[in-house]
Amino acid sequence: MKTIKIEHTWCESEDRWIYLEYNEQNKICGMNFMQGDEYEVFKTQYAENDKGLMEFYETMLYTFPIENKSVNTVDFINKVMWAYCSADQIRAKY
Repeated sequence: MKTIKIEHTWCESEDRWIYLEYNEQNKICGMNFMQGDEYEVFKTQYAENDKGLMEFYETMLYTFPIENKSVNTVDFINKVMWAYCSADQIRAKY
């Protein structure tokens, strides 16, 4: 799918920048994020699709449809990002 729109979204409550790509159907087709507010670092090092995170997000859409519908898109994305990071850290620990 072709990316037709890219957004950089600041989430103050989560202290992170979010990178989102959208396709022709206005569906998210790529994402990434960076903790912290250094926008120049975000643009140069994180403004590209993280394929692992994107695959995890797509899995969470189908695994947690009720949660997805109960909050706005950015809130759901933030929940997915926290789960993704937590799972990665726990897995690395053991």
